[in-house]
Amino acid sequence: MRRLGLVILAAIWSGCGPPERAATLPEVADGHTPLALSQTHQSGRVIYETLCWTCHGLAGRGDGPAVASGSVPSPPSLLSEEYAEASASSLQRRFQAGMDGVDPDHPHMQYVASLLRPESFGAALSFIPVLAYPAELPGSTLAGEALYRRRCVGCHGEAGRGDGTASSSLVLMRPADFTTDTLLAARDWHGVFARIREGGRHVQGSSMPPWGMVLNDAEIWDLVSYVATFQPGLLHDPPWIDD
Repeated sequence: MRRLGLVILAAIWSGCGPPERAATLPEVADGHTPLALSQTHQSGRVIYETLCWTCHGLAGRGDGPAVASGSVPSPPSLLSEEYAEASASSLQRRFQAGMDGVDPDHPHMQYVASLLRPESFGAALSFIPVLAYPAELPGSTLAGEALYRRRCVGCHGEAGRGDGTASSSLVLMRPADFTTDTLLAARDWHGVFARIREGGRHVQGSSMPPWGMVLNDAEIWDLVSYVATFQPGLLHDPPWIDD
């Protein structure tokens, strides 16, 4: 328990926080905003990326630094339909079990909860379905947004239209326009995954590099989840849309 506390405090105080991410889903010129987050969700995201990520990982896959160091067992992945569609009350019951000792593999939840006011812990729980969205894909739209802005926006553009600042420099075909892409429109998620992973080897004449040489499969699924938001209606509405 003491070792876990040191891992968490190191992440908070020594500057070794989660990897840099893009600003919170800014609305771009054409109005594309993948996920509209409430103030509670925004607060929960800050708490998650300050404390919870040390065990659960930045994308919620249970691969945070506390797990990598062997301080705690790997928690279950949060990127599942169960979590994506979970209610606040069901999440409270699930995590309360860990704090009450019902879950012997994760007794450290008592320690984590003791660092937070109850309303702050509730905000962090409310962020879990946001991180797990969408339920129909194994990736996280939020994690994919950060990757897209770091790796893809230069060619594909902020709004996914294939008009990024670097697109005019390419000598082969123009980068894909995700707003009209036929693989996305057909919900051929595995086809989109393969195209990102294989790049120009998947689409003859494409200038896109094979991102499978840089990103792992989980990260590519995050990108698939994000680019799917460029065509409205492909994914189910977030369950918190009417909150």
